Amino acid sequence: MSKKGKHAKSGEAISLEEVEPSAAPAEEADFQAKLMAILSSTVDILGGNAGIVALWNEKEKRFAEGASYGLNSGGVERLRPLLKEAIPNLATGICVPAATTDQVQDPIIALPLQVAGEMIGLIYVVRPHLAGFFSSSDQHMLSVFADQVAISLQNARMASQLAKERYKIESILESSADGIMAIDTERHILSFNASMEKLTGWKKEEAIGSYCFKVLKLRDNEGAKLCQIKCPITRGAEGFFNLDGSIVAKDGQKVDVSMNYSIASSSNGALLPTVVNVRDISRLRQTEGRRLALLASVSHELQTPISIIKAYASTLARTDAEWSQQTIRDKLQAIEEESDRLSELVTKNLYSARLEAGSLTLNRLALDLPKEARKVAKRLGEQTEIHRIEVNFPPEFPSILADPGKIGEVLTNLGENAVKFSPQGGTIIIKGETSGNEVSVTVADEGIGVPLQDQERIFERFYRVEASLTRPTQGIGLGLYICKSLVEAHGGRIWVESEPGKGSRFTFTLPVGEQR
Repeated sequence: MSKKGKHAKSGEAISLEEVEPSAAPAEEADFQAKLMAILSSTVDILGGNAGIVALWNEKEKRFAEGASYGLNSGGVERLRPLLKEAIPNLATGICVPAATTDQVQDPIIALPLQVAGEMIGLIYVVRPHLAGFFSSSDQHMLSVFADQVAISLQNARMASQLAKERYKIESILESSADGIMAIDTERHILSFNASMEKLTGWKKEEAIGSYCFKVLKLRDNEGAKLCQIKCPITRGAEGFFNLDGSIVAKDGQKVDVSMNYSIASSSNGALLPTVVNVRDISRLRQTEGRRLALLASVSHELQTPISIIKAYASTLARTDAEWSQQTIRDKLQAIEEESDRLSELVTKNLYSARLEAGSLTLNRLALDLPKEARKVAKRLGEQTEIHRIEVNFPPEFPSILADPGKIGEVLTNLGENAVKFSPQGGTIIIKGETSGNEVSVTVADEGIGVPLQDQERIFERFYRVEASLTRPTQGIGLGLYICKSLVEAHGGRIWVESEPGKGSRFTFTLPVGEQR
């Protein structure tokens, strides 16, 4: 046996280094490994050959096995009854020698482990049968030793708990959708989560240790370097601060961001590392720009019929002129048409609000889609002289269960869009197909097409392709949103395939249901 394995004599000093072997920093220590190190050192120092460490479970009011040393499964099973019988009072003495039992024939000692009067566990140490019992003269030394073991064990447990909490916090920060980083008082980056990597194009390893102003390069709309002139960290003041601007990603792309700084100090007044939350607001700014453009578009769309109605009404109301019956009819017809247009705009707005609120109801009936498509094609043909409208459905096309009015509205919106966005004319085809348990309808035109970057968002409420805002086309971006909402309410899908300058193909599907 090694020197440490010899039986300790009364009065001999036992250093904590013997109990607690050198290890990694406490916050990185693995609790189970630490537990085994403490147990093996304890058994060795007390001249034992085996042992068990039991930790007190306050919730269940019992000692639970934490680790065993020098015992096979049978030996552990023989010692387990001692843990079940143990109660906190067993550990209130300085050291309680345990007599041999039916389960274990070798001498056993129970070391109570307490920190600040709080029970944290027990260590049972088994000595060889011939080594004899622990004498009463050893009790004082063993109690001091037990205190050292208890403190070491408590430290290991706390380190393990801190490591787990730290891991949880780091996992939360790492999975955050917003960019999060920590910066020291010299403005070096201390941490950099995955969202910051995506936002900036910088790898964590590259960013950590670098100056934040060299990584982010935050600027305002005029190009002023906000990191140099408005950085909250350089003010040395506590509190929450916000900076909005544009950062320059590693690839040179500009990203609009909102940066929120949380600056705090320690109890002695020294500033702590600053936590910065970085949120990508590019979409928000784009939405704000589109909102302003939308307001301008809606105002124009509403103002035009109102102006025409007012002008014609004022003209007819003049007392200094006499109008022929034909002129009066023409102007009244124009007023009626503009009133209908105005009513349609208001109705679409109200309808989209109902869809947004989820208050749509469907009146499902057996619907003949080819017949409905031909009705829409006839109406479209009466509205244009430069387009040819074709309907192409295979024979014996199945009827579906759907709301005729709602599906008719989808076909009408898609058809009117096809006419509107093919100003040079051409052929518009309404085509039907069947596939498995669903049917599909495609409305294809030969018009201006939809840019690729807009195809994913074109079905959003009020969304309009930027280029179309400069074209003399009517609408406020609700037609396709309504189409999508109505199709999805029926359990279908809708999408667009397009190439600028070569037309568009809008396709929607509907399930084939049993008639009722």
